[in-house]
Amino acid sequence: MNDIKMLDEVYNMITIANNKLFYIWATQIVFTWRWWLEIILIVLPWIVWVKIRNRKDTVRLLFIGLSVAIATSTFDNIGISYGLWHYDWKPFPCFYSFFPWNYSLFPVVVMLLLQFKPKVNPIIKAVGFAFLCAFVCEPFANWIALYDLKNWEFWYSFIIYIPLYLIFNYIYNSRLFNNPYRET
Repeated sequence: MNDIKMLDEVYNMITIANNKLFYIWATQIVFTWRWWLEIILIVLPWIVWVKIRNRKDTVRLLFIGLSVAIATSTFDNIGISYGLWHYDWKPFPCFYSFFPWNYSLFPVVVMLLLQFKPKVNPIIKAVGFAFLCAFVCEPFANWIALYDLKNWEFWYSFIIYIPLYLIFNYIYNSRLFNNPYRET
């Protein structure tokens, strides 16, 4: 069998699997309490952020939020692709990654941490953020069956979240933005 036919066969299997996932989502997931919780987790953080953000810093914060969303969804898709974890309850069937986490909770929390208490050592913020995410949020999501660990441990996430936050902190405070509010 040549490579193109093998690829076609694999993509046909993916299409069949996606159709089955959509059927399960449409008949067993949508409008359940977990589905509604995820919708709230998508909308509520952004409402909070809009209300309390520093309006003078909106563009820079949104750039960081977008960067966070791209990074977390990329890592999430890699983990799902390699069978490290998966999500049984999803707000939208076409996204494999956890939409509320990658596009709402994680970016908003990072933006708020960057905005508030800017003089706090970023390493302290990174460790606190990583601890909250890896040892509170992820176990809770696992406990209520939103997040199904297969070949992953919470402390792996802890180790990854620290440098991730520090990278976003570095970008936020870098000269990339001509930040008139940054102390020199």
